[in-house]
Amino acid sequence: MTKKARNKFFSPSRIVFYILSVVVFYFAVHYIGKLKDIKTLLLEMSPVWLFLAVAAQVSTYVCNAFILKVLLGKGTKEISFLVLMKISVVILFVNQALPTGGISGNGYVFNQLVKRQIDAVRAFSVLVLESVGYYIAFLGGIVFFFSWYALEHGTMNRIIVYTSIVGFVFYCFLLLMMAVLSNWRVWRGILRRLSRFPKIQHYIKKINLPGLTKGKQGIWKMFLQNKKGTFKVIGIQCFIIFLDVLTVYAILKGFHVSLPVHYIALGLLLSLVVGALPISPGSLIAYESAMTYYFSILGAPVHAALMVTLIFRFLTFWLPIPIGLFLYRNLQRKATIQ
Repeated sequence: MTKKARNKFFSPSRIVFYILSVVVFYFAVHYIGKLKDIKTLLLEMSPVWLFLAVAAQVSTYVCNAFILKVLLGKGTKEISFLVLMKISVVILFVNQALPTGGISGNGYVFNQLVKRQIDAVRAFSVLVLESVGYYIAFLGGIVFFFSWYALEHGTMNRIIVYTSIVGFVFYCFLLLMMAVLSNWRVWRGILRRLSRFPKIQHYIKKINLPGLTKGKQGIWKMFLQNKKGTFKVIGIQCFIIFLDVLTVYAILKGFHVSLPVHYIALGLLLSLVVGALPISPGSLIAYESAMTYYFSILGAPVHAALMVTLIFRFLTFWLPIPIGLFLYRNLQRKATIQ
């Protein structure tokens, strides 16, 4: 094997692909027994409600692609909406497989945009404002629905209270970290330190990270330059959360189980807190256990909470996994050709 072929074989994109492939294989081995149960549950579910649940999830990818379109603005012509759709599927796949509160997906978005001739400063602005929009939407959602729950209950479940606090603090931390990392001076310091390592320096130049210091703009300037777009992104992110709530609502209705919508929203947001924490790849076991627990203590029968968890995870995680893995390689190849 030549040195060039060896470097290509162990390129950063391929290493990520290998890691994700191992993660997928691990998931498949762990969950292969449950797929039969999921198939049985899907067949028992009312077709109308199942269709609504699937449609709601497909719509989340459209919304994520539209967020990129809004933030790219005039530059959207450089990247087709179909490509943005593919990227939005892979973002969810990467974020699920490597849970870091959305940071892993952000790195992927930046890499894809730069490979498609989008200026590094502009690409970085897109991922910063997309993340900020999601964090604000999530924080607003968890404060609103937790407050609603608190007003209805004099004595609250401690686990719900603790998880809400952890979620609020964690996403505030991510928002603060995004504000810090959006400062060009911070990036100049980071790049200066990383430049000591030749291989890392080569990759940094390849994806044009040094270009971030040319923008000399922080998160506040990004917001001021794109106020209308940022508010649109926050609104779309809120709508994506609504679509996830609608998915759970449809699954419950499909099995003739009723639960107040604000309870569904709170249970989902609490589950997302656990899912965002880097506990394990895909928050394996932790997410399922958390979602089943939260919905059961919020009023759903235990068997219904378990059914919701299995089907929701299938629609939002299992189903996108093979599609996301395929699109990941597809996008990498096309970006290389370009």
